Amino acid sequence: MDTIITFTLKDLLVCGVYIALIVMIIYIIKILMKLHSSMKHINAVVEDNRKEIDAILKEAPGISQNVNTISEEVAHDITQFRGTVDNIAETTESVTEVVKENQSVVDGLTSIFHTASIAKGAYDKFFTKESNETVNEEE
Repeated sequence: MDTIITFTLKDLLVCGVYIALIVMIIYIIKILMKLHSSMKHINAVVEDNRKEIDAILKEAPGISQNVNTISEEVAHDITQFRGTVDNIAETTESVTEVVKENQSVVDGLTSIFHTASIAKGAYDKFFTKESNETVNEEE
């Protein structure tokens, strides 16, 4: 009695798919068990803090109303302040242009003061020496 068992490639693939499905179902069951455990802990925490949560939920509409009011006031203030910033920018631009236009005058005055400083130094060097020499001769 010869018994021959043959497996086709299709049979092997179907068997592999069934094994993969079984493994996936096991993982899904483990995930669902952990999710159930987590939900129990979350419910316990919520029940322990029920009073505080209810107080927060009662205050939330007032807080959001205050936030809206503050946001509107800040938007209004920024709108008002924007004009001031624009005026300051324009004034700064004007001052910069005036300084650029007067740069040659400033350079000229600097040159004059520098020349006067050199002349004073030369005067002190030559004429102060002679007066010191006359003082020394008199002694």
